[in-house]
Amino acid sequence: MKFFFMFVLFTFLVSCSTAYKEPVILMDQAYLNCESMHSEFNDVFDCIQADELTKNLKTDEVDLLLLKGEQLKEKIDQGKLSSADAKFEWKKLIYDIKQQLSETRYKRMYESVCRVNYRGHCVRW
Repeated sequence: MKFFFMFVLFTFLVSCSTAYKEPVILMDQAYLNCESMHSEFNDVFDCIQADELTKNLKTDEVDLLLLKGEQLKEKIDQGKLSSADAKFEWKKLIYDIKQQLSETRYKRMYESVCRVNYRGHCVRW
């Protein structure tokens, strides 16, 4: 009986920790999957847009990534940007978004643990 409850608890914890992935992470995974199949940025971006997983993502970060992808695709078509430069800008934007989300999570965690005054410093009770 003890083993059964431990198994249920373990299964619950594993399902909670692996259930949700942020949309930016999913977009990055879609990019890596498409990049393994295609070498040019335009083909990779078309693959990302056709991916069923990314079609249903509706967040500001995903919208920003898709707009940036369209912008990079246009620049490549006009000859103003190479495919390698477009890949770099795409990955840099994903990195920046992940960094900002991480900082926001840290700030929320800090504020939940510590009462913060108007300057953002921790106030001791």
